[in-house]
Amino acid sequence: MDLHIARIKFLAVMLCLLLPSVSSAQGFEISGESSLTGTLTLNIYDGDSSSRSFTAKANKGRFFFSGEVEAPTVASIQHATMQRPLYFYLENSSLSINVNASRPEASIIKGSRSNSEYRYLMERYRASADPNGFLRQYVKENNSSIYVPFILYEQMPNLDEAVVRQLVGQLTGDARKVYHYTLLRRWMRQTPAVSEGSEMPDFAFLDSKKTRRTFYQVRDTSEYTLLYFTANWCDICARQRDQAQNQLEGKNARLLLINIDDNPNGWDAQYLKQLAVDHLPYMILIDPKGIVVGRDLRIWELERALKDSRINTFTN
Repeated sequence: MDLHIARIKFLAVMLCLLLPSVSSAQGFEISGESSLTGTLTLNIYDGDSSSRSFTAKANKGRFFFSGEVEAPTVASIQHATMQRPLYFYLENSSLSINVNASRPEASIIKGSRSNSEYRYLMERYRASADPNGFLRQYVKENNSSIYVPFILYEQMPNLDEAVVRQLVGQLTGDARKVYHYTLLRRWMRQTPAVSEGSEMPDFAFLDSKKTRRTFYQVRDTSEYTLLYFTANWCDICARQRDQAQNQLEGKNARLLLINIDDNPNGWDAQYLKQLAVDHLPYMILIDPKGIVVGRDLRIWELERALKDSRINTFTN
């Protein structure tokens, strides 16, 4: 009898130990309604470079998804007849979604604090008279926000390219761990930051005294600027620098040297990624208004670029 009681006590203790871990397990449940029929797909973008998908069939206009996520993350519900997915934020909670198939952004979503914050942010962004300025201020105050990478990626067609690059460079912490940050970085690597005829974006660099400068601080708006990216170890850079300087002599233009060795990050310096500078020497010619006249110029192309730009020649 005593042995039986001892066993019961042992099992009771083990059950108490197990209960906290069982009760702490969390997951999400999505109960949905829509006019859609057939299969719906739930995409969860919770990896830094990958996503995962679930499918469910609508039964009399109702559908159900369940699973787990480690942290609030972007998700979408998609159907073959929807022109665009319904995007929302997903966390381990119970959500109810009434899908508006024709206007996904007007869908009614309840039960997620993160989703409510995201949708409130989007409402403020869309209502802003200056979306670029609104995002600049928001990122300045919330540069680790998990919402920003997705908003930047989705709204890229409506934003200035230079603004997107600038804001991505300011993101830190959790903002860099989400799926759409990886997509933004990939886009930045594959897309040149500046093109001929476009406005030169501002960028920050370190000068020879290790002082932080920005291009807009040091450029002269009364003359052309030839940005010349070089390095201490680059012999051909030194030779072509002198040749470039000779070609600028007597013209309304000046040479602005940027030595990548002045930055301790070297090739990983942010401005090199921002401007898509991937070899040395590298030259970008900018007019007094800040418009790019030519990028990735070779020394034998510089003379023609200067002539085509009709740069005034100084007279004594």
